[in-house]
Amino acid sequence: MEIFTKEYWKTAAKELKSLKRLAFAALVCALTVALDGLARIPLIPGSLEIKCTFIIIALGCAVYGPVAAVLIAIVVDTMSFFLFSTGFAYFPGYMITEIVVSLFYCFFLYRRKITVYRLFFAKVCTNFLAHLLLNSLWSSLLMGKGYLYYFWNSLIKNTLLLPFEVLLLAVFFGAVLPFFSRMGLLPAHSSEELSRLSLRAGGLTVLSLLMIGGSLCCIYLCITSAKLLLFSILGFLLLSGGITLLILNHKKRGCKKSF
Repeated sequence: MEIFTKEYWKTAAKELKSLKRLAFAALVCALTVALDGLARIPLIPGSLEIKCTFIIIALGCAVYGPVAAVLIAIVVDTMSFFLFSTGFAYFPGYMITEIVVSLFYCFFLYRRKITVYRLFFAKVCTNFLAHLLLNSLWSSLLMGKGYLYYFWNSLIKNTLLLPFEVLLLAVFFGAVLPFFSRMGLLPAHSSEELSRLSLRAGGLTVLSLLMIGGSLCCIYLCITSAKLLLFSILGFLLLSGGITLLILNHKKRGCKKSF
């Protein structure tokens, strides 16, 4: 089903009439708000962390589609502001970012066969086209510094987090895919296709390059940050992991050619 067709959007609108999907949407909304300040994985304490709510949002968008996703994004952003206000006035720009993020997840995952490649491209779009471009603009309007200042800081952060976030998405969807497919919440998958969410040769290459790119970001942060040791360790782990994956992928291809 193509995205830019009436059928796609009519199907997405009909999801609002499904009691099962509405109940799941309400659960996603409550979990996202409740875990917004709690579900975090610290990579560098006090400097770099992963907010795990993006996993819940991605799963929700795959289940109930873009129409419900836009409504959930508006509710989540508004409730999060009033429950966890940081002292700033309400600014609708970040709500626009949440809507764009949800739409990207829907375009890649809703009524689609979920693969590592689709998870990867969905996360690339949310990180760089939504969080990087839009949030840098909102921050420059609110904080007063130039757009490029926030752009470069966000570019480093989102590039560094990308391999970890793609891995988390792949592991999570690989675990929940059979259950949600059998419940009829992810109808694009048949019972024979539930074991196909795996990293193949191309996926390993992409992931290894992402890890090497993350290690370069760590080198930059080592130069500009006081936490030299922590970013050095993280950069070494990313670089060694990326090189290891490239070597393993090359050996697998060599073995296949020999046969």
